[in-house]
Amino acid sequence: MFGRHERLERLAVWPVLVVVAARSALELAVAGRYGWQRDELYYAVAGRHLQGGYVEFPPVTALVSALARVFYGWSLVGFRSFVILAGALVTVTAALVARELGGSRYAQLLAAVLVGFAPILLITNNLFQPVSFDQLTTMVVLWLALRLARGRGSWPLLGLAIGVGLETKYTLAVVLASLVAGFAVWRRDALEPRGLLLAAGIAVALMIPNLLWEATHTWTSVRFFLNPPPSASDESRPQYFLNVVFGANPVAFPVAVAGAVALFRDLLTRPVGFAAAAVVPAYFLLGGKSYYAAPAVLFALAAGALPLERWATARRLWLVGTAFALFTLGTVLTELPTLPLHTADRHGIIAGRSDFESETSWHWLVPDVERLAAGADVVIASNYGEAGALQLFGHGLPAIASGDVTMRYWRPKVTGRHALLIGFDQASAGFCHDYRLVARLHVPVHSDEQSAPIATCSLNGSLADVWPEITAQSD
Repeated sequence: MFGRHERLERLAVWPVLVVVAARSALELAVAGRYGWQRDELYYAVAGRHLQGGYVEFPPVTALVSALARVFYGWSLVGFRSFVILAGALVTVTAALVARELGGSRYAQLLAAVLVGFAPILLITNNLFQPVSFDQLTTMVVLWLALRLARGRGSWPLLGLAIGVGLETKYTLAVVLASLVAGFAVWRRDALEPRGLLLAAGIAVALMIPNLLWEATHTWTSVRFFLNPPPSASDESRPQYFLNVVFGANPVAFPVAVAGAVALFRDLLTRPVGFAAAAVVPAYFLLGGKSYYAAPAVLFALAAGALPLERWATARRLWLVGTAFALFTLGTVLTELPTLPLHTADRHGIIAGRSDFESETSWHWLVPDVERLAAGADVVIASNYGEAGALQLFGHGLPAIASGDVTMRYWRPKVTGRHALLIGFDQASAGFCHDYRLVARLHVPVHSDEQSAPIATCSLNGSLADVWPEITAQSD
């Protein structure tokens, strides 16, 4: 049971800031390696097309991308500094969760270390993706719900956090459903009708731009998520549970379990404990990915800092801390781009990591296309990584087009029919004729773009005429 302190302990500002500084320095030290990842290129281009929604994600990530470009241009380290900042704020929120539960300054420090150096947070904060921002908004939503459960929360702030969270990643909906169910069953007394309506109204108001975009684009995101394409992050159901445990650090996972159990045992916090525990099996049953459940696991880790403090004698803490540190070191060496590119490639690390493989080809693709694009009216890329790299870093190129996901809505106005194709073999280039292979991409390390075909052809009509056939390649 958690203590019911009316007066909370002071926030352990300096110890938590030391943890934040250490993890941020680690992330920044490797943020410039190995290069832009495929998804990051897509999000960077999305920041140049601000709108109410995108096929696979709501608009907050594109807004942050646009902000990153204003501050840092196309600096990769600057771009990734925003997800590193999100991870820092997740770490601070973890300390606030422990404090809200009556945790001492020492428990707050434990929460910051457990969450700040959790493998899933270290790994995801290395790439600019919605995942990092979702971790932050979900942690804040759960913290604000915890405050409401303990009688000192704010409905407007919760509504604001929910609205921003849903505009960051739709997966927050599962957490919200679990919270509503938990409060409805065990704490209906905390569901103040006017406050609940106010929070819902704020959240819905913030969702309006996204809802309008979806309505005018035939609810394309719904169709996408009902029939998602294969992804490098797909995992079997046994892998799902293994990755959940790994993401928390196997040494620390029992702390997350203890945190969820302790939350559930206390009637005041039971709805939040139920949500923290229910999200993992919910995504298992829904076929979701393990990192969808990560924010709830991180929240449970933060709550587990209190039972950990009670359990941890000096000897136990030294043993567990050493094991935690060793596993974290292994994560840093193998799961972050710590080693030089060619060293990592020689040891099979690049080949074993799909995200690393998606970072290594763009330095070679762009100059090859620049050399071969003379006389072309349009460059048509098979995926958003190729298109994004060419749009961001190409010089003197004709219009760049791709029918992949949201890029299908950004078709350039092109009148000529001479095309340079990137990533299309002859069988998939039925929208044009006179196909001629002119090169294949060669990358001196492992890459998922290795040997990608580069070809010329003549379109069977205007780009607008053949666009449905091009976009069908990505469906």
